[in-house]
Amino acid sequence: MPWLALPFGDARKSSLVRKFKVQGIPMLIVIGPTGKTVTKEARCLVMAHGVDAYPFSEERLKEIEAQYEEMTKGWPKKLKHKLHEEHELELTRSDYYTSDGCNKRGEVWSFCCIECDFDLHPKCALEKNKETKGDTEEEGNTKEGWVCDGEVCTRA
Repeated sequence: MPWLALPFGDARKSSLVRKFKVQGIPMLIVIGPTGKTVTKEARCLVMAHGVDAYPFSEERLKEIEAQYEEMTKGWPKKLKHKLHEEHELELTRSDYYTSDGCNKRGEVWSFCCIECDFDLHPKCALEKNKETKGDTEEEGNTKEGWVCDGEVCTRA
């Protein structure tokens, strides 16, 4: 983690627990250099964005959202897929899911069937779609500059 943290067993912990009314752990609260609370939701931000959420500012979160939107340029909003022919799959924001195509965890974007709770990683959905529909290689791959390892797509 790129941020400073209190060492385990630090004497200041008890006063911070009282100040922030900590009910349980893990809990991550970000305090800025001036002592002002930046966010009490840092744990959720780290769960959603990893260390990329640092420094947890509104500006940084807007940058992350812009990156997520950029990631989808050129992707279809809906598609049919041979692994789920019953319904159309829709490009959907998703915190965490398990891809029904490869049984690996995914996050951020999914091609999802709301009716059946069926999810595919974008890379799996687009590559399989390329194979089954005969799309061009450019249309079937993830956007240039992004790498999808089956679990999550990230900027290359």
